Amino acid sequence: NVGAGCGATVGKYRGMETCMKSGIGSYALQIGDLMVGALVAVNALGDIYDADTGTKIAGLLNEDGTGFVSTEDLMTESIEIVENKFVGNTTLGVVLTNGDFSKAQLCKIAGMAQDGYARSIRPVHTSADGDSIYAVSAGPVQADQDLVGVLAAEVVSEAILRAVSSAESAYGFLSAKDLKK
Repeated sequence: NVGAGCGATVGKYRGMETCMKSGIGSYALQIGDLMVGALVAVNALGDIYDADTGTKIAGLLNEDGTGFVSTEDLMTESIEIVENKFVGNTTLGVVLTNGDFSKAQLCKIAGMAQDGYARSIRPVHTSADGDSIYAVSAGPVQADQDLVGVLAAEVVSEAILRAVSSAESAYGFLSAKDLKK
């Protein structure tokens, strides 16, 4: 609940009354000398899922705040245009590696890292979201660009889970920790 994660929430399709507190999370992996990490501030319109189990862990709450409503299911109830969606959503991430990559390669790695968003946020990249990921290279390690992209998606997905699972209830918004109690 600090820095960029201070005002972060998820599950805002019905507005702020039924959303949950999120935050900022990080995760890193190392293979030999190669390190790949991510830092993500999770502030999404959609719901958050554990990519490994498919379990929803945070998002749009039911009216009494005791369980979830699926944002995707709610959206598919009607094809009518929804005006004035809550648009204060931007999930921002950075992937860091000690691999030696050019600007073009880092753009590809950042693009592959977007798969981490898709694994853990549903729906993602809506017109009400301003999602973006940046990739930064700060090292001399020679490594395969595609491997780093695959690892980037993994660390981004895990950083999202950590952002939601480590957030504390605040400002009247329930956290995933407190929903489980």
